[in-house]
Amino acid sequence: MTKFVMEMKPTCIHDLIAANALFRPATIESKSTENYVAYKNREKEPAYLWGTYEIMKETFSLLVYQEQLCQIAQDIGGFSLAEGVHLVKFISKKKVDKILAMKGKFIEGAKNKGCPKEDIEALWHMIESGGSYLFNKSHSTAYALTAYLGAWYKANYPTAFYTVALEYAKDENISSLMAEMEQASSCKIVHPDINVSGVEFETDYKKNEIYWSLSRIKFVGTESVNLIVNEREERPIFFN
Repeated sequence: MTKFVMEMKPTCIHDLIAANALFRPATIESKSTENYVAYKNREKEPAYLWGTYEIMKETFSLLVYQEQLCQIAQDIGGFSLAEGVHLVKFISKKKVDKILAMKGKFIEGAKNKGCPKEDIEALWHMIESGGSYLFNKSHSTAYALTAYLGAWYKANYPTAFYTVALEYAKDENISSLMAEMEQASSCKIVHPDINVSGVEFETDYKKNEIYWSLSRIKFVGTESVNLIVNEREERPIFFN
């Protein structure tokens, strides 16, 4: 995925959304992933079928999302929204009889809209062959936004980012996360301090330091840590 994104050279959130949908075995095998990079970097010119420019300009003529297929069925094939959604479902589940039952309606609808015969055939072939591996754009958008925001916080507020990352990391992933943190940021992990540390990782933003969580110490459970934290309210400083 990293290599693909570096080759893509994303310049906007739409590229990140497309990356999530394109980096999958079926799209790699169909050359959609490779073609997106070539079109995006102007190494090749995309070719748009009749009536598809507005629907597919964001993905450089490539059918990437289920929503695009649904829109083509509506705008070119004359389908209703419900029929377009059904077509997406039938193709994704490979229900051949139901797909064929809709083929005639699509061809007739596209013909009535003025779509050339050769483009109608090409469109239907694209729908049939590509529809089974299309990704839901709303899901891809959610993943892309999460990744983008995470990267932004990591770059601009590394101490806060790694505090949260450590808190939710599994024990077996802690070492690699700490190594990454030391390489990518100026924040440091310090030994647990009985007067500062608690159940979660605690942060000193002035010093860019993250105090190790008491509950991450072997054989020290959350209940024991809570007793320590409660005791601190009565006895502010432990000396030993």
